[in-house]
Amino acid sequence: MPKQFRSEQTRQALILAAAELFDRHGYGSTSVNDILDHAASSKGAMYFHFTGKEELAHAVVEEQHRLWMAHAGLLARAEGSGLELLLRLSRELAELLLNHVVVRAGVRLVLENAAFRGCASDIHRDWVAHVAGLLERARDQHELRADVRPELLARVFVGAYTGVQVITHTLAAGLVPQLGEMWEALLPGVVHPRKLAHFRACARALHCDGFGGIRPL
Repeated sequence: MPKQFRSEQTRQALILAAAELFDRHGYGSTSVNDILDHAASSKGAMYFHFTGKEELAHAVVEEQHRLWMAHAGLLARAEGSGLELLLRLSRELAELLLNHVVVRAGVRLVLENAAFRGCASDIHRDWVAHVAGLLERARDQHELRADVRPELLARVFVGAYTGVQVITHTLAAGLVPQLGEMWEALLPGVVHPRKLAHFRACARALHCDGFGGIRPL
């Protein structure tokens, strides 16, 4: 096995072990020794890749960002209705959050620790750009009201989505049904009246299926 490949395997194993513990216990309650024990790794291997726990946590946030944006990018490049793709994106990113420990840990780190919020600005900017692109397509397809500004709506959507994440973490509520309620509130103000019934049906089909709650912070 090539040395470079083994080194990358070790790095990824440390990121995954850290993510699992940050997700379970939080940043402050997780020590470097906890991570090393969980990853079955050594201090030498750890400090070869990272200067310490904080840099490792930053790597978790960066990996969360990479996974999330790769997924968003695939949908942003797909053909079809811009608004239907955005509805799909909101559901599929929720599933990623529910089912992928690195994504959950990255979000938790950003929400709980000011030290990691510098990473959040890049995530926010990239996410807004993907959403705005889909909304510009929806505007060109006459799916939105004529006075809707895609970039402004993208920022509102990202803020609302982040708020739903915080609420569901705090209350241990179902993330996907809460997103359904978010869409129920947003759609009437932004969708062309002739297409509102269609997009309401799409939102209900995608977001009102009784997904369970996620682990509270």
